[in-house]
Amino acid sequence: MSRKGVEIVPDSAERIFTGGPVLTMDDAAPEAEALAVRGGEIIAVGRAADVLALRGPSTQVVDLDGRALLPGFIEAHGHPSTMALTLAPPAIDVRPFTVPTGAEVYERIRATVAAAPGKPVGAYGIDLLLQRDLALPTRQRLDELCPDAPLVVVSNSGHAAYGNTAALRAAGITADTLDPPGARFVRDAAGEPTGEVRETAALLALFEALGDFRDDAQVSAALDWAFAEHARVGITTATDMATDPRTVPALRDAAESPGAVLRIRSYLIGTPELAAEPERRFPGHAPASEMFGISGMKLWADGTPWQGSVATSFPFKDNDATLRIGMDHCAHGPMNYSPDQLADLVAAFAGQGFPLACHVHGDVTVEAVLDAYAKAGAGDPEMLRAMRPRLEHCGAVTADQYRRAADMGATVSLFMDHIRWWGDVLADDLFGPEVADRWMSARSAWDAGHRVSLHNDGVCSPTDPLSSVATAITRRSHPSGRIHGTYQCLTIDEALRAVTANPAWQLHLEDEIGMLRMGMRADLVVLSRDPRTVPAEHFREAVAVSATYLSGQRTWPR
Repeated sequence: MSRKGVEIVPDSAERIFTGGPVLTMDDAAPEAEALAVRGGEIIAVGRAADVLALRGPSTQVVDLDGRALLPGFIEAHGHPSTMALTLAPPAIDVRPFTVPTGAEVYERIRATVAAAPGKPVGAYGIDLLLQRDLALPTRQRLDELCPDAPLVVVSNSGHAAYGNTAALRAAGITADTLDPPGARFVRDAAGEPTGEVRETAALLALFEALGDFRDDAQVSAALDWAFAEHARVGITTATDMATDPRTVPALRDAAESPGAVLRIRSYLIGTPELAAEPERRFPGHAPASEMFGISGMKLWADGTPWQGSVATSFPFKDNDATLRIGMDHCAHGPMNYSPDQLADLVAAFAGQGFPLACHVHGDVTVEAVLDAYAKAGAGDPEMLRAMRPRLEHCGAVTADQYRRAADMGATVSLFMDHIRWWGDVLADDLFGPEVADRWMSARSAWDAGHRVSLHNDGVCSPTDPLSSVATAITRRSHPSGRIHGTYQCLTIDEALRAVTANPAWQLHLEDEIGMLRMGMRADLVVLSRDPRTVPAEHFREAVAVSATYLSGQRTWPR
């Protein structure tokens, strides 16, 4: 047996990793000295002498030189398709992580309009709470910036967008346009649309103003860019947690193309129209050997604290910050659906066999989601448990609610970097220090028995699992360095499991990815040092991704 004239021993490994700790996330054997790969799978993991016995003439031996080998990271709640369409070059990225001031935001938009007169313009990522000098993007202000073509500016949260007059006209949004289920067009006292829209269905309607601004080749290139951004930070599998059914073919093609660097699992946008299709059925969970699969349906029970659109038992503050985000002296935010509407959607999709993932922040909203899940599983609670219904983000979920969710078989994924980027905003502007201390209460979730996963929510914060890990073990806010709620910290071992084994279980792939065990896919990440040896307060700057492998093939650096 040979390849390009090199003899290959049939039972030999293609690649062996040795010379550093192998952290398996497998309770039966949590650490090893070496690991061997062949045919995209792990064929041995254990003592270096035993694994090196599989070396053949063509085996590549990777000397870790003290670096650590872990399972490839799994982005439990990502948005690769949204990243491709909003951030891939030459998109206008105006998120606060890249454009810190409001003045720079409008400079970028103005320059883009001037460079392409008469063409639709979209800008992604404004944040009214982090870009403090940002003038409110009113319809009139956007008309001044771009009087002759549609201009759409999207909030970094993805729960609000702002359009000029030309955009409203091109999208067909008028005073007579009805609010979509679970969303709304903001209107003035006379009932005319102000240009601001809230929640997914309304955002999608406004996006129609931009038209098909990319052809198939551009979409393919943008998806390749987004996939590469995931590989760069050690991610081997990502959910696309809100896939527009119209983009499924392009996303599937990108994931299944030769040399693709990212495995995709999609949750479709759970619209009432899809819920009403009597013949629609869940296709079943694809094995990890398949690069694309449908994993469930995504619903939004509420919005985001950054727009004042989460339903909480405790009040928002009444101050300049909450007025700025549109609270208008209102102490409590709304849900997107009534409890009955939400329960009907959950029941419809559960009846079609689809696992559910529900976006939820407010503790009032969480109760409605848990009631909806319980109602859907009332006749067959084991069916519901087998689906592993998910709660996404979980900002204000209480310890009692985590226990209730665990009892019914639901599972949780936390947007941990809320604390890193907005911890001070939560404490100083929106709710107060006590709420900030228990926001994203990972310790409570873990102690309730959940297999907690951590995520970055795609475009809403920089995609970086190591950042989620660092925040989970410190709860340190940027840039102040303040710490919010140390009693909610995870240990380093728990946090690493929350970006590997736990999200694999949530995706029903726990027997194939997320751990380093013989027979599993060889999805691997090499870290610059053993993460267990770094003081928590220095983790963020001390640990980096050195290499990423998907099914045994290196995807970063290429």
